[in-house]
Amino acid sequence: MDNVDETGIWLSNQVKKLSEQQTAYENRAFLVAMQKVVEEQNKRTEQLKGEVDGRLWNHEQW
Repeated sequence: MDNVDETGIWLSNQVKKLSEQQTAYENRAFLVAMQKVVEEQNKRTEQLKGEVDGRLWNHEQW
């Protein structure tokens, strides 16, 4: 997660902390799955930022 915004980093850290504190398997499994979703969302956000940046600099599409 190179340039993920602060909210994405915060959310990822909070979910990770919560999953480590859980003793019930179901809760821990849910939070681990949620962590994967958060990481995927962060990755897609970065990809979309890059796409927007690339389109803005493409003078042929102006």
